[in-house]
Amino acid sequence: MDMTSEAPDFDHIFTNVLCLHHKFLTEAHKWFDRLRNTRRKIIAEGISAEARCCSLFAISGAGKSKVVRSYMNGPVIDYCLEVGLFPPSTPRNTVAQLQRKVIYVSVSGASTLTSLLEDLLRAFGDPRPQRGTNGAKMDRLLTYIREFGTELIIFDEMNHLKIGSSSATQAAEATRVHNTLKDFLLGGCPIVFTGTVEAKNKVFSDPQIRDRCVKQLFIGPLNSGKPDQYLDYSDFVGRLGLELKRLGIFPERSNFMDKRTVAALFEASGRYYGHTTNIVALACNFAYEQGSTTVDWSHLEMATDEYTMFNDLCDDNPFTRRRQAEELEARKARVSVDA
Repeated sequence: MDMTSEAPDFDHIFTNVLCLHHKFLTEAHKWFDRLRNTRRKIIAEGISAEARCCSLFAISGAGKSKVVRSYMNGPVIDYCLEVGLFPPSTPRNTVAQLQRKVIYVSVSGASTLTSLLEDLLRAFGDPRPQRGTNGAKMDRLLTYIREFGTELIIFDEMNHLKIGSSSATQAAEATRVHNTLKDFLLGGCPIVFTGTVEAKNKVFSDPQIRDRCVKQLFIGPLNSGKPDQYLDYSDFVGRLGLELKRLGIFPERSNFMDKRTVAALFEASGRYYGHTTNIVALACNFAYEQGSTTVDWSHLEMATDEYTMFNDLCDDNPFTRRRQAEELEARKARVSVDA
């Protein structure tokens, strides 16, 4: 490996370039498509009909953003090009910026109804999102949804909503936010809610929104007692090692398919795909700094020391524990032979 060249930006690679599908990411995309298919029927029939919603709530680092980002950068762009919304030669990043079929909204910190509406207006490209009363802002949003034929709205970081306070003022604000979200559903536009577990409590504190949720999507923690989940995880980390070579990051394949490695990563990641890729990204940095041609056990051990312990994903480092146990067994074997 040429260590004189600039080190790869592993954070960028793992966040924005590398995207390995797993069974729960694929399932989430299918549900997003299902909501959009229903929305297209509502538009085609020109009838007044309600839409439904899905949710994707999990701890930070679980991999929620990857699920959403890969959908926005993959199936959404593919659809826009396939149906002729843009010329075939249009760069994908241009389609991503200009399409309005699926709207992604990252909810602002300590979001109120006003800021929520303005966040959504910005996502539609409104030139003056602060203009007008909340009623006027909502009217513009409904016009955008109708004119663009918007099929899905994805609200991310719903934990930022100012919902849950016991004060009368905040309770009234929470009601207004919930009513507005219901208005989108009642108007026939489906929604995906994503965020932390705290967000789940905020969104579903309204029983009418909860009743309209057709699927609570799962992304972890995985259960090793469920063979299909552990098998999918094993396949995921195995392909992750192959991707490091395919992308030209390392000249040789990193063998993450070894059963001991899979088990250690499963534990070190807290049983989440997202944390797994974060550990491997950090291990890549250590491997590159050492001039290694692959990411091996020692690099994963160092990454786990730094990442897993900091994020309290498990009580100790499984890579260190397993290595020490193997060294002890080796010493016992040598003693037995000498005796």
